[in-house]
Amino acid sequence: MRLDIDLTQGKIKRNVYFTSDFHLFHHNVIRFDSRPFVDVHEMHKVIEERWNEVITKDDTVIYLGDLTFARREDKAFVEAMVGRLKGDIHYVMGNHDKLQDIKKFTQFKTIQDYLEVRIAHNQNDKRVETLFCCMHYPIYSWNKAHHGSILVHGHSHMNLSEGEFHKTHRIFDVGCMGYEYKPVSYLELIKKAELIDFNLVNNHH
Repeated sequence: MRLDIDLTQGKIKRNVYFTSDFHLFHHNVIRFDSRPFVDVHEMHKVIEERWNEVITKDDTVIYLGDLTFARREDKAFVEAMVGRLKGDIHYVMGNHDKLQDIKKFTQFKTIQDYLEVRIAHNQNDKRVETLFCCMHYPIYSWNKAHHGSILVHGHSHMNLSEGEFHKTHRIFDVGCMGYEYKPVSYLELIKKAELIDFNLVNNHH
């Protein structure tokens, strides 16, 4: 699926963000990720607060999978929490997600395994388009990779981000644990991609 977002039109200021891997009600993820929370209840509270501090009702958020480990008795809490999150949310499925559960969240505008987001925006007083290829899993090759597109993914909990491939390609783990449990904007990712390009060019001289 292709989602086209034109940020150059209209008077309302809008933004596009990415995030993933909340792992709500996953008690062990606090230890696995060294998350700075005493328990999942504090984690849920901080994730919701930081989302709504950043996101407005006019923004778009691409959520790249692994939302919750909630048991049946906790699912009502998750539904209520998701209902309080601002913005238009497009959902990309993760390995711990079940489609029949995710489809129950009416807040998600679309649900798919893979999503391409083409964002038109102003850069240096020029209209440019940047393609983001979005999936839960990191991969080595993606659409338009040699033409400046950016792959965003979750799943690896930032464990690959310091590896050679991530340092030399336009690929970013957008897991919430890597961004202080806040969604990360497309502009921040573009800046990181441009820094990678700059370093690669200069390292050849």
